[in-house]
Amino acid sequence: MPRVPDTTDSWIGLEDGPLAERVRRTVTHVSERTSDSTKLTELALRSAEQSPQPTAWYPPSVSSGQAGVTLLHLCAASAGLSSLDTAFGHIREAVAATSIEPLSGPGLFAGTSGLALTVAECVRLEPRFRPSLDRLHEQLANQVLDTDYPRVERAVSDLDYDLITGAAGVLAHLSSVEEPTDRMREAAERLLDYLIWLTGPARTPATPHRWLLTPEVYPPLPSYREKWPHGYLNLGLSHGMPGVAAALAVAWRAGLRRPGHRDAIDTLTTWIVAQPHSDEHGPVWSDGTGVSAEGAELAPSCAGDQLAWCYGTAGVAGALLTVAESLGDDSLRKVAVEAFEAVLERTAKTRPLSPTLCHGHAGLLMLCLELAPWSAAARAALPRLTEELLDYADPQRPLLFADQDEPGVLVDDPTLLTGAPGVALTLLATLSAERPGWFRLFLAR
Repeated sequence: MPRVPDTTDSWIGLEDGPLAERVRRTVTHVSERTSDSTKLTELALRSAEQSPQPTAWYPPSVSSGQAGVTLLHLCAASAGLSSLDTAFGHIREAVAATSIEPLSGPGLFAGTSGLALTVAECVRLEPRFRPSLDRLHEQLANQVLDTDYPRVERAVSDLDYDLITGAAGVLAHLSSVEEPTDRMREAAERLLDYLIWLTGPARTPATPHRWLLTPEVYPPLPSYREKWPHGYLNLGLSHGMPGVAAALAVAWRAGLRRPGHRDAIDTLTTWIVAQPHSDEHGPVWSDGTGVSAEGAELAPSCAGDQLAWCYGTAGVAGALLTVAESLGDDSLRKVAVEAFEAVLERTAKTRPLSPTLCHGHAGLLMLCLELAPWSAAARAALPRLTEELLDYADPQRPLLFADQDEPGVLVDDPTLLTGAPGVALTLLATLSAERPGWFRLFLAR
């Protein structure tokens, strides 16, 4: 099937001027401080000591290793703020590290598909990385075909299907490969069949949907059982059904289609659009919809918006836009724009605690860039959000930007997802002449 054409070729960033120059200076500082792999390792050890919930540094990981730092230096080099030698040095070390600790899974943020995405970005600038990419893609296809994606109701984990680790993220990457091998196409079909099954009608009592997460698969945090004693339906872009809907949609657009595929997209999109409650600004999506002991969906208990990419209205708006663009759905695009414009109104009164991509201000700026071609409010907010993100910088911190997931707990994180490289990469996107390829990590397209 032919690819659906883009509804717009627009990409809107900052005009050149004092604010753009401030972005360049800031990105240069972060790039310089992340150029040396030994210093990165030292910073990773430091951040592990600072954080109450540290993430292990793993060089091949795009979210928490040198693969992610490579993306920063690739983009910085294109802007004349770093060198390709630095970027290629990081990716070579990331790939070499797999001989010591192999990539054990296909996941997007810490597995083979994420490393493959990064190497694919390198191939655009240096074709000699092509053999490494081909090997990674062969390994990725084999891993997917060897993975047991459980089709057991009330036993599904978000790790099985989500954008971060699960089937949706891997499918998003495979959908970007222009000439997949037969083995890669077979892997994509397996992922599609699993996600399509996930959206089918549940047969087990007290199970409203097959994607229900029960207490047995919760993280070891008491708050989950207290909030959702009988299970819940995840609404985060990172771990929930918005990410699945986005991945299914980009696969459809890429011509990777399976029986029941369009119905699955429609089922998820209809459900997601029906989930928010409202405040004075507009729709608000919570982190999840709880269920009763009988399996009935409960009204949302979250009064506020999380103002983040990972969970909350902004991330959902990004996912709905991905679906709308993939299907050419003007009405769904309108829903996405209105939802994000409500987020922008909320940011006029409050802003995230952290500057980072996952749960902080950089994630909002990324989504503002994504929505800007269709939203006058997003275009108007772009300079403000950029300035506010720059204001998080502290020259006394090793990487200028520190994560602050908990009030008062500052972590000098060298990773893409929750650290300064992701902040700098987002700032660079405001200067880009085109939509960055790394957006696929967070928005599936």
